[in-house]
Amino acid sequence: MLPLGSPDLRDVRRSMEAVLATTLLPPNAKVEVWRAPTRRFFTGRWHCLALLLAVCGFFCFYGLGAVELYRNEGLRAILAREMLRTGNWIVPTLYGEPLLTKPPGMYIAIALCSWPFGDVTEWTARLPSAIAATATVLLVFWYFSRQLGPRAGLVAALMMPITPFWLDKSTTAEIDMLQVAWVTAAILFFLRGMESALAVGSRLNEAPRFLWILAAMICLAGGVLTKWTAPLFVYGAVTPLLWCRGRLRLFWSRQHIVSALVGMGIVLAWLAAAISQVGWEIIWSTVSREALEHLVPGQSPKPYSWMEVLLHPFRIFASTLPWSPLALLTLRPAFAAGFSERGRFLLQALHCWVWPSMVFWTFATEHSVRHSAPLFPALLGLSALALVRLFEPEALARSTATLAGASGSIRRFLTVALLAWTIVKVVYVEVVVPHRVAKRHTRDKAAELATLVPSECVLYLFRIKDEGILFYYGRPAMRLHQVAEIPDAGQTIYCLLTAEEWRVWSGRSAEVVANLQDAQGDAIVLVRVFPASALAAQ
Repeated sequence: MLPLGSPDLRDVRRSMEAVLATTLLPPNAKVEVWRAPTRRFFTGRWHCLALLLAVCGFFCFYGLGAVELYRNEGLRAILAREMLRTGNWIVPTLYGEPLLTKPPGMYIAIALCSWPFGDVTEWTARLPSAIAATATVLLVFWYFSRQLGPRAGLVAALMMPITPFWLDKSTTAEIDMLQVAWVTAAILFFLRGMESALAVGSRLNEAPRFLWILAAMICLAGGVLTKWTAPLFVYGAVTPLLWCRGRLRLFWSRQHIVSALVGMGIVLAWLAAAISQVGWEIIWSTVSREALEHLVPGQSPKPYSWMEVLLHPFRIFASTLPWSPLALLTLRPAFAAGFSERGRFLLQALHCWVWPSMVFWTFATEHSVRHSAPLFPALLGLSALALVRLFEPEALARSTATLAGASGSIRRFLTVALLAWTIVKVVYVEVVVPHRVAKRHTRDKAAELATLVPSECVLYLFRIKDEGILFYYGRPAMRLHQVAEIPDAGQTIYCLLTAEEWRVWSGRSAEVVANLQDAQGDAIVLVRVFPASALAAQ
């Protein structure tokens, strides 16, 4: 056989084909002339990686500083600014009080991104989410490419930014995308470390790969320090997988135990440092209350809703449209029939990742879709397998080397999807997001407040919660619990109150400086409180 696909040998190829056509051959014999493979742009891993970086650069970073901070973004940003101001990176502090409803991971990430610029801004507050969204896409591409080749990895990775969840959360200063990245890294590293031990035909005493398991547990520690629920997703995925493979004993392997102790040590080190600052009682009361309200029915302030239970899976699928319905095709028993062994392992791992967590969070108290976000990469991974199966039913049974040469059907399909989602992204950034914040005028209200309060004065708060205005206000603020706590330093004190607080005001003499509105349009009142010593002198 000769490499007849090269340009210099075209004449030789035509001559050979003519000779073969006139040769006497047995009946039904097939003649194949080997041709040099044509190079395609999306077949190599580095080409796919370059494409993914370009796609993520647009979908995950475009719009970071488009508008002012919205809702909880102001809270995340003001906590990070407090870390930069005080140098306390252990305990998140809001208006002089510790706030431990969430660990400090996201606030530290925002502070690190903002530190080179000297202050927290809109785009530095949102930058960790964009980086985390990109990291998640690359992690999925890496693992799918390892199991099924770069084409399948590219399909699975490209599907993630083309979803409503990525559209919204990849450019917001929220915790959700960072937790998705940590959990995805932990699970995929764990799968990588367990591959040899879980493979069909492997010896029962086959040991996991220590460095991969160690990396998984470190990422799990990062997830715990970002949001308390990370272990529920990681062990909620790997435990059913080990059980299905008959390898639960691997939890007792030296590699897993040592790695788990390292990850636990990271979390306990932060916990010890936090306890030394605020005490065990505050941490325990805050974390336990947060866990009970979000996980245990009957412990939340709002009643348990069975309608929310029924709707929750549909909301998860809606957050990952248009791809998520394809994942249902993978539930058919015959779906895995044509897979290679690597493909069947990946398919089983994704099922163990998705469905146990979906069931758990469906029946938990809190039904916000963002709490289920760490299962989204697996749900989209199942959809990617279904898409490859629909377009190239024979591809998943091939080896990694030949899968890269599959037809361009999926490439054309995803190209159309990317172009359509580009239009959606532009409309979202330029129209939807500005319209969403148009009536809030957070920055203008903060500027008005700053003109009314002398720059040397601390602003005191009670029950008011409007971190957006106070972030742009940018000056020190302290929270008090009752009027008696207002300090008497012989000077006028400024307090920001709700309308109800001013209506029932009693105690220190005060006057209204201005009637304002918070970001939601509700009435708030800036009052000037006179020194008690001055009143006594009068």
